[in-house]
Amino acid sequence: MSKYPEGLLNWSGDKAGGVKKLFYKGSGRPSGDVITTGLLTRLQAWARDIGSGKDGTPKAIFLVGGPGNGKTEAVEFTIRELDIAMHLDGALLDELASLFSGQSREHPGRLVSSKQTRFPAQGKVTAISIVQDGSEANRGDSTTPAEHLCNDIRSLLGQGDGHVYIACVNRGVLDDALILATERDELEIGELVKKVVQSASLSSRGISCWPLEGYPRFAVWPMDVESLVEEVDGQEANSAAKQILDVATKAMDWPEFGTCAAGERCPFCTNRKLLANEPHRSSYIRVLRWFELSSGKRWNFRDLFSLTAYLLAGTTESESKGVYQPCEWAKAQLEPRESNAAKREIKRVRGLFKLVAAQYQHALFGAWPVERGAGLRNDIKELKLDEQPALAGLQQFLSLDKRKEATSTLRTQLAGMRTYLDSAVASPALEVAVSSNTTIKFEDLDRRFSLSIKEGRLFLQKYQSLSVLEIDLLKALEEADATLSDEAVRRAKPAVAERVQALIRLVACRIARRSVGLRSGITKDSDVLVEFSQVLNGDSSALQEARQQVESLLNKERQFQVSLNTTFGEPLPPPERRVMLTTDIQRVRQMPFQQDDSKPKLPVRFLSVGSGNSAQPVALTYELFKATKSLRKGMVPASLPRSVVALIDTTRAKLAGTVVRDEDSLEGSEIQLGMRDDVIVRNFGTFIVRRGTGQ
Repeated sequence: MSKYPEGLLNWSGDKAGGVKKLFYKGSGRPSGDVITTGLLTRLQAWARDIGSGKDGTPKAIFLVGGPGNGKTEAVEFTIRELDIAMHLDGALLDELASLFSGQSREHPGRLVSSKQTRFPAQGKVTAISIVQDGSEANRGDSTTPAEHLCNDIRSLLGQGDGHVYIACVNRGVLDDALILATERDELEIGELVKKVVQSASLSSRGISCWPLEGYPRFAVWPMDVESLVEEVDGQEANSAAKQILDVATKAMDWPEFGTCAAGERCPFCTNRKLLANEPHRSSYIRVLRWFELSSGKRWNFRDLFSLTAYLLAGTTESESKGVYQPCEWAKAQLEPRESNAAKREIKRVRGLFKLVAAQYQHALFGAWPVERGAGLRNDIKELKLDEQPALAGLQQFLSLDKRKEATSTLRTQLAGMRTYLDSAVASPALEVAVSSNTTIKFEDLDRRFSLSIKEGRLFLQKYQSLSVLEIDLLKALEEADATLSDEAVRRAKPAVAERVQALIRLVACRIARRSVGLRSGITKDSDVLVEFSQVLNGDSSALQEARQQVESLLNKERQFQVSLNTTFGEPLPPPERRVMLTTDIQRVRQMPFQQDDSKPKLPVRFLSVGSGNSAQPVALTYELFKATKSLRKGMVPASLPRSVVALIDTTRAKLAGTVVRDEDSLEGSEIQLGMRDDVIVRNFGTFIVRRGTGQ
């Protein structure tokens, strides 16, 4: 019997595979194998350095990140590697596994240390301590996690190099520990915690994490900064997302395509077939990376496993009764139980909509015009077409509770995917491949489907760009399209018929756009995302264009203006009450692109605004970069997103605060008082009133 797709249901974050427990085989590793990441490669090399006693090797490691980032897996992997590196023949592994798994009949507590293992003299290791979860305290202990962390650091600072310490800690506990150390005037602990916080934070000045800047005995790694979906040239291993997909789509674990209960119309077997091969596989991974760039969020392991399960096995939160079996559920949609032939056909078409929506190209976005469901019901009643299968099936599909079509752990991410990347609303000018050697524009699809659904289907079908399910559904919509074009139907209610016909053509075009778009990894704003990705990788030409646009946003008519009688956040007073300082243009420059092995790759680039002591860093976020692209295409600054306006205003206010205090920046500046013609000019360190006549 095939292991998948049923076996994938346990991969979801709300099932057994969602939470990793240290040394517990039945949790947190649904793929069966350890997923190779850059951090694990780093930890493996570190364990070997510890085992060999290499000088300068950090002894205390802080793994920083939230839940689902693989911290527990990293700790278990590191313990195994330390055991191997020090030739302990499983002694360390067995001791710690016994403590964490409860085999020793003792609660492991927050801090677990090796007591029985004897370490070889070569490594100079005297003890190994593990904090699996720094956000927890000991059972019945009133000491806060922040206090525990400060105590650990105090102990580490007072010990020799023989104590090896590994801790998983989230950013909240680090912040609390910094506040606590500051309140207690523990300067040494506070400075170290401050460095840890800075090294794990996003800033224009990248602080060395491994080893920690100024503290060579310590190392930090922010696990929620590195991408698990980015494919990096030169890396030996594929991205974590591709490794997970490789395991989930192995043909030997699935029924042969077309042999499951739903046959070749099973959306889950279809998804497996597509995602196991190119170009769908690479395009899918690229779209996941586009989500990270556009949203500023990172996929973690729990999300990736949940998403894989959702796309390849659906969700048990569907309307199925009893034990949920993906292929059987798909069969039930194709063969509904209904004695009335007309109602059975309506349910079959509704089932086609649900099955198409389960294909990964549509499940990733899940955006359908549900707000039109109630209106469609009234319209088809007016047209007396409430028994037309495609129209009635579409109306019922739009009325379904879409919240049940995704697991609760994924709804936030999928909502973001709809907002940022849906191919259905991508620019008509974007080019998309319909076959290995044919490329069209989305506007070509839009034009064909606006004329008739049949024309659009026949165009794509000859390139074999659609699945069997999509073809079946489009054919059903064709019948409705032809019916609505019938003069006998249109004569009584022409406006209503036109409205319904526009809706079904919109739905058909949306299906086609997503299907061909995801094949090539072409999504909404994918052209901007490609360029933004190049900027992050050090492309100077794209960054130069963005720099010029940001400079024009900060300055007005090649001069920098700031109000002297308002504070940041206040609206400008009326013109007659304004006091405006005008100085020379404030330049925007590229900050050096610094990337080395001591810290993760930054998710944004930084620009430097101003000069000398007044220079301020500004993060070139995706929204700001996209805004600069839009401005070059003719968008007026007044139409900028609120987040971009806030970023520019914040930068201008910070810059103004330093400019008004900088003698060099003020030289040659002018102050305009209200509506008066008189201007106060600063020359040679003094202020001079210049009359409106120029005297």
